[in-house]
Amino acid sequence: MASASRHSNAGFFTIIFGSLVGAILIFAAYLWSEGVFESEEEQLAKLTAAIIPDNSVVLDKAGNKIGEYYSFYHIQVPLDKIPKSMINSLLAIEDRKFYEHEGVNWKSIGRAFLSVATSGRLKQGGSTITMQLVKNYLLTREKKVSRKLREIILAYYVEKNLSKDRILELYLNTMYMGHGAYGVGAAARVYFAKSVEDVSLAESALLAGLFQAPSLYDPHKNPDAARKRQRVVLEALRDSKLVTEDQVDAAKKEPLEFKPWTPINETVAPHFVAWIRTEVEKILGADELTLNDKGYKITTTLDKAYQEAANRAVAENTAPLLALQDQINKRPKRKQPERIESALLASDPKTGAILAMVGGRNFRESQFNRTISSKRSPGSVFKPVVFMLALEKGMTWADLVFVSPIDVRGFRPKNHKGEDMTEVTLLKALAKSMNTPVVSLAQKYGIKNVIERGRAMGISADMPTETGVAIGGFSASMKDVDTIYRTLANEGSRTESFAVTKIEDRQGQTLYEYKPESNPAVQVIPPEITALMRSGLQAVLTSGTASTIAGMGGYAAGKTGTSDDSRDNWFSGFTRSIVATTWVGGDGNSSLGEAASGSTLALPIWKSFIETLISNGLPTEPFPIPDSLTPVTIDLDYGTPVDVGVTALFPKGRLPRKSQAAEDIRALKQDNGSYRELKLGN
Repeated sequence: MASASRHSNAGFFTIIFGSLVGAILIFAAYLWSEGVFESEEEQLAKLTAAIIPDNSVVLDKAGNKIGEYYSFYHIQVPLDKIPKSMINSLLAIEDRKFYEHEGVNWKSIGRAFLSVATSGRLKQGGSTITMQLVKNYLLTREKKVSRKLREIILAYYVEKNLSKDRILELYLNTMYMGHGAYGVGAAARVYFAKSVEDVSLAESALLAGLFQAPSLYDPHKNPDAARKRQRVVLEALRDSKLVTEDQVDAAKKEPLEFKPWTPINETVAPHFVAWIRTEVEKILGADELTLNDKGYKITTTLDKAYQEAANRAVAENTAPLLALQDQINKRPKRKQPERIESALLASDPKTGAILAMVGGRNFRESQFNRTISSKRSPGSVFKPVVFMLALEKGMTWADLVFVSPIDVRGFRPKNHKGEDMTEVTLLKALAKSMNTPVVSLAQKYGIKNVIERGRAMGISADMPTETGVAIGGFSASMKDVDTIYRTLANEGSRTESFAVTKIEDRQGQTLYEYKPESNPAVQVIPPEITALMRSGLQAVLTSGTASTIAGMGGYAAGKTGTSDDSRDNWFSGFTRSIVATTWVGGDGNSSLGEAASGSTLALPIWKSFIETLISNGLPTEPFPIPDSLTPVTIDLDYGTPVDVGVTALFPKGRLPRKSQAAEDIRALKQDNGSYRELKLGN
């Protein structure tokens, strides 16, 4: 009987042992199938060689940040730049034993597996900071025992390969913290509109509380929940003896201001920043088509103060455009709504550097960049090209030109006020922006020569060999128009526009640097002709279509432009220090009506912009006068020298002369008494 009993017990233990071994083998097979025992080397390399994502930033010429490129919003901050209050807050609430364990807190893990045994579910994570980092970088977020075991194994290996400080730096810079922000640098910007280096203890505690459940504690969405979580963190700091009771009490009382976050790309120079991306991609080539998260530093030519002045000038002159837009959209039988837009482009006349760019009046409503991508009729802002050709051929501002109806193979240009059957000085034809004299001049000197001059001065767009080109009857970009006026401002030397001066990688290595010698100024118009033309454009301000800014005529020059049916309305002008072009028109190319013109719509924007710059120190010195030229004040109608009239430059060998006939006609016109009575027979 005893022998039978021993055999029975042995069989029982054999069954139990076999079942246990079988269960272990089955569990091991399960773990193997779940990848728990996969090689760690490849995955560890992702962390040991990890480059913390960082936004590529765009800077203005003085180093001010004006934009950034990212897939997810990061601001990489070295550990030694992160405040102690931020680090302590994280450790207190997430992993108090971080600097003591080797990647795994076994007491916490025990509690986690106990929850599995009692409830059948993994309720408590038991994760250390290292384990959370592993889960974030290398694993899925599913709550499975196999994933937790894999997390433990990898955390152990990570601790063997990375320092504690490096693990902490990776964690603080890469974990999601809600509202699109990754890492504490981005979170400080998103929630408090400040650098993480400047956060207080109270703000640090709130940020640390986000790691557990970023969406739940997002202070922009759930401020009360965020503050409750902040108090939990502050109490954890006190319990960990990382701060004093008094510090906790003060932090709890500190008011928290959650500032709405607007990405910088939408605030300072949105159209410029969007355009710079394409420019950088061209420079770096196809291998660098994605700038996001690379940590590049891109320095540009933009002047932030000029840009802010440009933004303000456009904004201050938007109300009339919206009123005009409403009028147009109420027109009978109109099917598509019209959007009236405005744009501004400014550059340095000597270098070609772009200083300010406003591609439209509201970037959020329309990202289309009208300074670069839009092709519109330049209208009368192109006319100086024709007048320069006439000056090159020997004409002077006092020469008379006919204002009469003209028909060129069915092309019948009209003057804005219908002045016909008369003659005026070349200067008046420019100042008053008359059309028919310009067409006659283009015919006289050759439309092909006009096109050649326009191309030499900066027009890259196609110009048909048609007479209408003389009065801007073609399509060009604002950038092209700006180049023409930059050439005029730069003594006839053309430079190409550019905007990127330097690109550095995250290590500070220079990937690209602009070399001025790569963009040499090309003399395309003789300096004397340029000076003559410039004086004529000053007369546009003092006595012509831009006379609302006559006071600027001593140091500025420019030209209004209005295309057919007022579809495009321009002003291009310059001082010795800056060139600026403004445009107003409908995106749908609608007629803006008879009252619309470059003088009424585009010029006010230019005026506001330049006046702001002058108030901030923009020089207003007069233009230089070449030794071969001399200023003469002439009668705008007859071209004879007078004491009170309009001043322009003339070659010293071809000065205007007094004309007795002209003097007699002027006297008769000014006689309000006997001459009129005689004519009327009284």
